[in-house]
This record gives sequence, structure tokens and C-alpha cells, in this order.
Amino acid sequence: MAWNKKSGQQSVAQSGGRQENLKNHLKPSKNQNFFASPRFRFSVSLIIAASITLVTVLHFLTPLDQIVWHEIYQRLYYIPIISAALLFGLRGGLAASLFATLVYFPHIFLHWQHSHFDYSINQYAETVIFNLVGVVMGVLGDRLKRARTRAERSAAEKQEAFNELQKTFEQLLQAEKLAALGELSAGIVHEVRNPLGSIKGAVEILEDELAPNSPRREFSTLAKKEIDRLDKLVGEFLRFARPAKFAFSAANLNEVTESVISLIENQAASQSVAVKKDFQDNLPVVLVDVEQIKQVLLNLAINSLQAMPNGGQLIFRTSESDEFCACEVMDTGNGIEAEVLPKIFDPFFTTKEKGVGLGLSIAHKIVAQHGGKLAVSRRENKTFFSLHLPKKLFEEQEYARAGTQKTLKLKQKSG
Repeated sequence: MAWNKKSGQQSVAQSGGRQENLKNHLKPSKNQNFFASPRFRFSVSLIIAASITLVTVLHFLTPLDQIVWHEIYQRLYYIPIISAALLFGLRGGLAASLFATLVYFPHIFLHWQHSHFDYSINQYAETVIFNLVGVVMGVLGDRLKRARTRAERSAAEKQEAFNELQKTFEQLLQAEKLAALGELSAGIVHEVRNPLGSIKGAVEILEDELAPNSPRREFSTLAKKEIDRLDKLVGEFLRFARPAKFAFSAANLNEVTESVISLIENQAASQSVAVKKDFQDNLPVVLVDVEQIKQVLLNLAINSLQAMPNGGQLIFRTSESDEFCACEVMDTGNGIEAEVLPKIFDPFFTTKEKGVGLGLSIAHKIVAQHGGKLAVSRRENKTFFSLHLPKKLFEEQEYARAGTQKTLKLKQKSG
């Protein structure tokens, strides 16, 4: 892809989806969703409540003269309290400590207060510590949760930045390959085309000397046919290498797509392919070279038809976003293999036996020179090509034109 001033807008457009990608990175995984689900929280809450209840039952079942065991049970309360605080934050820690206080309080009042009053005072103080620990550990749990969220966001942003950098590198590498190939193609074209013309002329002269019914005419016809095929191939090279001269005009993408559909309807009908369209109403106009964009859409449509020799559906869908008008071309063919997708716009890459591999490369280059983007994706074993053309170019031109007219009027008045 040849990168120029216009194609800089492509980077801006691609970064427009960066926030959406970041949201996707920040979406919790299946495991994270399970741990954050109400079912998990309820289950853990039951386990914590059961643990506190079990410790209290042990208090009631243990004789009062075994104070050491009571001291141990008393310390066991801190395990569910701290667990609740770290898992659920301040609310969880405080809820667990209050529940521990509530269930332990009857044991203190019934067993210790009457027989060991001094020891009961110590136990009441311990319940206060339960709640202090629940509050402190709960605050700490909330802070850890916020820190974990920030760390996950930072990691997602770094991953997104890395993906953007890698994508930019691949685009620059593609631009370098196209530039080098363009220079090479231009040189080859000029060196090959003239000899081809001479060879064809010589074959025609030799053909004139043959009798109309001579069997050798078959060879001359074959030679001319192959020369025409080579000339067509050389022409493809030249179209790829030569910078296109665009004739920009305001156009509606729905109308451009409709004209392409009319061109392929007969071929689609002969292959039992149903052509469907899903156009968005009131699309704004875009500033494009209509014939070049038709060529791009026609190339995509023909590729789709070739992928459905036994029939299917070819769907054209238009839409609008903040910066772009888009046309999506989808077919119900076998689709493009996932490992092929990254190479689909590379020059001379083709999966067809008789293909040259320049059609999609030329289409990609044309769209890039319009400041747009041509993307391919695979969904549900189907291939989607998406053409995005910027609305901004036309709006800026109209604004500049209005400004120029206003300036001219002022000059005329002042003159």
C-alpha cells in the first residue's frame, strides 16, 4: 500500500477503533466472569458464614476448663474475616466480623460472664478487634482491587499499543514492497511491450503468406492469442506501477454500488447466485474517482462470483460511521483460509490457477490513495471485504470551496 498524506487518515481511522479494542482487552475472561458472578460470591459467602458458625459450635462443645482450645478457636475467627475482607472489600470484611461478633457473643454471655467475668471482658474486647480487623483488611482489599484493575488496564493498553505498532510496521513493510515492485514493474513493462508488438506484427505478416486453409494458421492464431495474453499481463503491471490520475467528484456510495450490481447481475444469474443488497438510506456523498471505486467493487464482486460456481448469495451492505461511508461485500462461498488472509493484498499472491495476483493489490492501492481502507475478515467460515471511504475529504473540500468563494466576493466588493 502506498502511504501518502491521505493515507495518514487511514491510521487515524484505524485508531478510531482503538478504544473499542481496548474495551475488548479489558473484558473479563470466562474465569474472571465466574469469579465475579453472583453465584460464586454467594457460594463463598456461605462458606465463610459456615466457617464462622463451625468455630462457634466448637466453642460451645469444648469444656470451659480447656481455655487453650478456646484461645485457638478464637484466633480461627480471623481466617474467614480476613478472607471476606480481601475477597469482597470493606463491606465483606465488616459483614464477616459483625457476624462473628453476633454468633460468638452468646457464648461469652452464657458461659464466661458468670463463671469467669474477667476473662469475659477480654473476649468482649476480642470482638471489637474482630471488627477493627474487618475494617482495616476491608479497606486494604478495596485498595488491592483498585490496584489490580489499574494493572489490568495498563497491561491492556500496552498490549493494544504493541498491536498498533505491529500493524503499522506491517503496513510500512507492505508500502515498501509495493514501491519497490512498482519501480521494477515500470521498467519491465517498457522493456517487454515494444518487443511484443514487433513479434505480433511479424506473426501477422507470416500469416498473410499462408493459404486460408493451411493447418499452420492454427499456430499463428495461437501465437497471436498468447501475445495478447502477455500484453494484457504487461498492462496489469503498468496499471499497478503507474500512479493513477484520479478525477474526483462527489458521489453516493449506494449509487456506485448499484451500478456495479447491474454489471454483474447477468453473470450472477447464470451461476444461480442471488444478489442481495442492504443499503443504508441517506448516505452522505463522498469525494471519489467513481470509475476507480467501481473497479474496486467490481473486482470484489467477481472474486465472490468465482468462489460460488455452484450458486449461493452475494450480499452488498452499505453503512455510515463518524468518519467513513462503508460498503461490505459478502458471499456464501467456501471462504478464504485463515492463514491466507494476511497475504491477500500482497502483489502476485493468488490461490487461482490462472490468476495473476494483482487485482486485490491494485484495489487496495486505489482505496489507500483515496484516504480510505480496504479490509478483509473471516466470520463463520465466510469472507467479508469492507471498503471504507472517508466523508471528511468531501466536507473539507466543500468548506474550502465556500471559503474561497467568500474571499472572492470580498475582493470584488473591495475592488
